[in-house]
Amino acid sequence: MRLFIATLGTETNTFASFPTGLEDFKACLWNEGDIASAAPSPWSGPGQTWLRRAEQEGWEVIQSLFAFASPAGPTTRVAYETMRDRILADLRAAGPVDCVLMFLHGAMIADGYDDCEGDMVSRIREVVGPSARIGLELDLHAHIDNVLLDAADVIVFYKTYPHIDHNERADEVFDLVRRTLSGEIDPKMALFDCRTIGLFPTTMAGPMPEFCAAMAAAEGEGGILSLSLNHGFPWADLPQAGAKMLAVVDGDQALADRVAADFGRRFYAIRAAATLPFTSFEEAILEAGVAGDRPLVIADTADQIGSGAPGDTTYVLKAFIDAGITNAAVVPLWDPLAVQICFQVGVGARLRLRIGGKGEPHSGPPFDADVEVLHLAANSFQYHLGDEKIDVGDVAVVRVAGIEVLLTSLRTNLYSLDLMTRHGIVFETKQVVSIKNLYKQKDLFEPIARKQLFVATPGTSNPDWDALPFRRLMRPIWPLDEDPLGLGA
Repeated sequence: MRLFIATLGTETNTFASFPTGLEDFKACLWNEGDIASAAPSPWSGPGQTWLRRAEQEGWEVIQSLFAFASPAGPTTRVAYETMRDRILADLRAAGPVDCVLMFLHGAMIADGYDDCEGDMVSRIREVVGPSARIGLELDLHAHIDNVLLDAADVIVFYKTYPHIDHNERADEVFDLVRRTLSGEIDPKMALFDCRTIGLFPTTMAGPMPEFCAAMAAAEGEGGILSLSLNHGFPWADLPQAGAKMLAVVDGDQALADRVAADFGRRFYAIRAAATLPFTSFEEAILEAGVAGDRPLVIADTADQIGSGAPGDTTYVLKAFIDAGITNAAVVPLWDPLAVQICFQVGVGARLRLRIGGKGEPHSGPPFDADVEVLHLAANSFQYHLGDEKIDVGDVAVVRVAGIEVLLTSLRTNLYSLDLMTRHGIVFETKQVVSIKNLYKQKDLFEPIARKQLFVATPGTSNPDWDALPFRRLMRPIWPLDEDPLGLGA
């Protein structure tokens, strides 16, 4: 068998005003044809998994470009077309292949392209013809319609949020495509539109864990090969946005349609109870002012880079200071210029520093403060799962009115407690810690935080859906409309 593998992805927030260019991909994952040499990460993992599995099978592997960028605004046209055309040129040069496996995000938008994944895979199909098999792995915060289903043979989404199953899903894609090539199965796919937007963590108390368990239990039974709930990415103003249920079954399109509809309606019935609740900014700051036996965690949700926000607003920092809160930390805050200045003056220096508020109009005002430089680290990182590393660039930790602020030169979420401990911040000693995250951290802090609040701060990724300036989103859709499927739920 001859296998072609590649990766291309980013998550596009259409409400973010700063674009994604080639340098943003090179800052996250950029590997030209040798994915085994890339550092283990959530973005290199699928390609590395496919390479290992194919070598075990004795297949010939042709590798192309592996590129991923952190979420932000739309990708520039020249960046997308450059990467797309590079992958297509490699595919043409490879000659006939039996299968193509691609790791895509599913919510990548570029200037002139509402659906980069649909465009990319449709062009791949034109090159390889109808007999080659195409398998895709997608993030569950994606946009999908029948364009992608018509072009691919097998699609599998992440099944966990927070995302911890990227390599397991790569294995699943490989297994389904291998079985298809051997003639063991004949995959048929169907989508059901749940007419819903929102955030639905799979480890949050409520109905989602049970729903996910039901999907897993159904796989392998009655011809069902794979089930995925695409949660959708809510900060995208597109007609195809929203949650959709995907069913992959063996050889029976009518069965695929029925199973997708069945599980899609099951999700629709629990959508309200499965939605992540948010706390008002004012309420969160009041609670932060009360000392407890363990630290309070405030997730600054509207400015977390995992949804395409810049990660540099200072609203929480200023609110802590205004409230007289001093035993606190803000981790991380993106400000490459402030980091550069801290490196120039060195550890122990005291200076007047302008912090944050620089990335885009949503960044809000910067915060000017007298600071002390506590810690510097060049080319730093944080661990994720196993030996996976997330680059964070250069790091400077400064003290502002008693509050420790971790500044990075690369935009990042907090993926592990390692981001704090590696840079001298002791979580357990703080009254409150504010992080630029949405939900990724929830399970990390569960045993050591007294409470976690998901806070609707001002910013690019406002979780108040009614306040977002949607113009193209297909209506009706929940929660903007009460019962778009008319099921009385």
